[in-house]
Amino acid sequence: MKYVGMPPGNILQYIYLNSQIKRFKKEGLTNFLEIGSGNGYNSKVFLDAGFRGKGIDLNINACKKNKQLNATYISNQSYSVSNKDFFMLEEDKKYDVIFSCMVIEHMEDKMVKSYFEKAKNLLSNKGKIVCLVPASMKHWGIEDDIAGHIKRYELKDINNITKAHQLELIKYAGLTYPVSNWLLGLSNKIIEKKEKDLLNKTQKERTVYTGNREVQFKTQFPTVFNLILNSTMMYPLHLLQLMFKNNPNSLVLYFELK
Repeated sequence: MKYVGMPPGNILQYIYLNSQIKRFKKEGLTNFLEIGSGNGYNSKVFLDAGFRGKGIDLNINACKKNKQLNATYISNQSYSVSNKDFFMLEEDKKYDVIFSCMVIEHMEDKMVKSYFEKAKNLLSNKGKIVCLVPASMKHWGIEDDIAGHIKRYELKDINNITKAHQLELIKYAGLTYPVSNWLLGLSNKIIEKKEKDLLNKTQKERTVYTGNREVQFKTQFPTVFNLILNSTMMYPLHLLQLMFKNNPNSLVLYFELK
């Protein structure tokens, strides 16, 4: 998958995620469930690596775009997309990877507890729960309000989840630092200009909206930016973020539980 025309922070996330999925493959993991699959980009990273899986999302338009993006995998029956609520999902199938990106920060504590209880029940014996979440409460800004976030996560929050559900934290890393931090002020100005009317919507409406955001110079960039916003040009910055993976100012946290 070529990460072009995406925001710099997203490209850095995808490069990191791709490296972890390759590791999962070597560990013998073969299938996944993505909760909050959005437009399907995260699922495609799994699918391109040879996984089979399923994506679910509350946003019907995001599901349609996911089906378009991953049409080949849907046609060969290695992937399916459903417009549904994770908490309403009923099936006996077990998954090697239960993955979510920017999902649990929309949930109150009681719902987060239910989320991990259900995820744990759907997990195979060798499986793991993998999450990407916004991090560092001191960096709370207008995007958190627009997106319907409840909180930004800290390491202590992840440790509390691990303890509450008798899980083990097997991997943890801060992502996108320092690039996203450099761009945070500009990002907030763009969001305030183009999305502030969304503050009038309910928290649930804003949560559903995030599955299919289309904001120029925030979630989408003109084709000319492909010259610099691609995995090759961004790779040195990926190496930089690895150097700072334990920095408490990282704006995104990646973690694995089992």
